Order: sequence, then C-alpha cells, then structure tokens
Amino acid sequence: MSTKKEKLSAIWKVLFSYLVVSKVLYYFDIVTPALIQGGLWSVGAAVLTRFLAQDILIILILLLTFNTEKFVTLKISKYSKTVNIMIVHIIDYVLYMGVLVIYFGGMMFFGFFQNMSWHIILIQISILYIAIVAAIEIKKYLKKKEMAGYNPILSNDEKLDMLKALLYNNVLTQAEYDHKKETLQSA
Repeated sequence: MSTKKEKLSAIWKVLFSYLVVSKVLYYFDIVTPALIQGGLWSVGAAVLTRFLAQDILIILILLLTFNTEKFVTLKISKYSKTVNIMIVHIIDYVLYMGVLVIYFGGMMFFGFFQNMSWHIILIQISILYIAIVAAIEIKKYLKKKEMAGYNPILSNDEKLDMLKALLYNNVLTQAEYDHKKETLQSA
C-alpha cells in the first residue's frame, strides 16, 4: 500500500511542479515582449492586465468554492450526505456563475471583452465547473475508500479492555458497562 501512496505522491509533486513552471513561463512570455516594446511600465501593465483578466477570477472562484463548501456543510447536516453534497455544489455553481457575470460585466464596462459570445463562454465554463467538481468528488471517494482499508479491526478482548478502561475512568456506569459487555459477548 505504501508504494501506491508514494507513487501518487510523486505524481502530485510532478503535477504541482508542472503548474508552477507553466505559470512562471507564461508570465515570462508576457513580460519579455512587454519589456522589449515599452519598458517597465509596459511590463506592469501587461502583468496587471493578465491578473485582472484571468488570475483574480480564478482566485475568487477558488476562495468562494472553499468557503461555500465549509459554510453550507456546517449549516445543512439534516439531509443525507449525498443530498448535502448536491446542495453544496448547486449553491456553489450559482455563486460561481454570479461572480462570472459580475466580473465579465465589469470588465466589459471598462472596455475588455467587447467581442465575446456569452452563451458559448457560459457553456464552456459550466462544463469546466462540472469537470472540476467531478474530479474533486472522485478524489474524495477514492481517498475515503483508501482510508477504509486502514481501519483497525479490534478483537473482542481489545474491545473489552477498552470498556474496562472507560468504566475505570468513570466514563461508563456499571450498568452501561454490563450492557455493553453483554452485547459484545453475544456478538
């Protein structure tokens, strides 16, 4: 099992390294032409344009997704786990699309994105959102399945020792201890 986990860890490290190098090279591709064309002010303008046009949106959506999931999961625990997950993702999607509409509307107000096909972009972003959610849920499922294999199985003697410790520390009353001991011995 540990070799499988080490392989997955190595894959995640490679993917993370790729993303870091990719982002650095992307900014290098922005900075170099801007530096050649107009100096440091052009570099600043190019980086700021890139940041406002894409990076800030990604950061906002990630923060929104993370915080929404935590907040909604804490507030709606009366439903089944599957329903909770669906509610979280529906709320997340609505907020996500709201942020996108406000963002693109603001950017169009300031003169960016004038020649956009809104319906195509919203469909592409929706498909991207569904793909990301599916990947996250599959990862959670696989992680939970992997962790299920690590649950220790206690023998009846070990369970009885734990019950005795709980009785000794006054966590259980004698009646509770006797009932649990009887249940354990009859199983």
